[in-house]
Amino acid sequence: MIAALLAVTLAASSPASAGQVASPISTAGASTNAGTMVSLSLIEALAAVRKPELAGIFSFVAEKDAPFAFADLMARDKKALKAYMEKLDDDRKAANGLTDWDHAVCASLVNLYSSPIASTFGKPDEKRMSKINECVLAPVVPLEEIVSRRKR
Repeated sequence: MIAALLAVTLAASSPASAGQVASPISTAGASTNAGTMVSLSLIEALAAVRKPELAGIFSFVAEKDAPFAFADLMARDKKALKAYMEKLDDDRKAANGLTDWDHAVCASLVNLYSSPIASTFGKPDEKRMSKINECVLAPVVPLEEIVSRRKR
């Protein structure tokens, strides 16, 4: 009886029995974390630039690629970049360092601004580039320590 029930359940859950056709598109190169949680550093960065609604979009970006994707967003949105740099400046003052994730974002920004693609979104002024470079050179501090040292 249980075997028959299991067979019926498995047959009912198959795509063919539900009138669905298997997708011909290969998912071999698809992100393995699609639809999963994003890092807390990314959530903090999105909150700092007042774009928390993008967390859902970033859940489809592989975790290792998220700093570059965020840097690309910052390079194209000068107002958001200014807010993000203010957050980084506050974190550096509070904890004398930045997270690994923030380092990766800043390093990606430096790479983006030194690439030929920079002509499509414009390079920031020298003062802003200097601040980005300072962030790349700042000591690495765990996010928990930065959060605990922030002024309320």
